[in-house]
Amino acid sequence: MPGFSGPELYTKTCLYTIPPDQDFVVAPLTGDPRIVVFIGAGHAYKFAALLGAILADLALVGETPHRIAEFRLDRPALTDPAFVPAYHV
Repeated sequence: MPGFSGPELYTKTCLYTIPPDQDFVVAPLTGDPRIVVFIGAGHAYKFAALLGAILADLALVGETPHRIAEFRLDRPALTDPAFVPAYHV
């Protein structure tokens, strides 16, 4: 709302990193399953309660009853340099 609170001092765009397939990363680290990796970018806040439960399961028990296979670290979007990114427009 221009002029609402005085002159604009600066503008900054919010940038975040997201995998080329636009999905989360939720998985134990390859080589050390004691470390759990999570990348959720800006849209993960909607799933905070569920993702927290999944991460707690993985950290404390080593597995979760939730289906997270499509969010693994070794999927093509993260390992295949020829993977074609999927952009949501």
